[in-house]
Amino acid sequence: MATLKEMMAKRSPESRARIESRAAEIRQEITLARLREELSVSQTHLAEVLGVKQPSVAKIENVDNDPKLSTLRRYIAGLGGELTLDVTLPDGKRIALSL
Repeated sequence: MATLKEMMAKRSPESRARIESRAAEIRQEITLARLREELSVSQTHLAEVLGVKQPSVAKIENVDNDPKLSTLRRYIAGLGGELTLDVTLPDGKRIALSL
């Protein structure tokens, strides 16, 4: 059986880009919902904290949504956290960006 790396190597660059983009979207959706659930916070409660309605929280967590950094910052702050952003350069060096 071929590994994922081997299967991806056989695909065109365009196909790999589409797959990687979709995987990133899915990871974002899972991460936001999982983060909230890990803290035992419901969408309804988080919506109250943020001063929005529950469907707005669901929209932020939805894979089809592309939230602004300011929205993510508010979402994370509503959970009691702080959003940080790191950049990984081609040489592997990581740099923290100030938000």
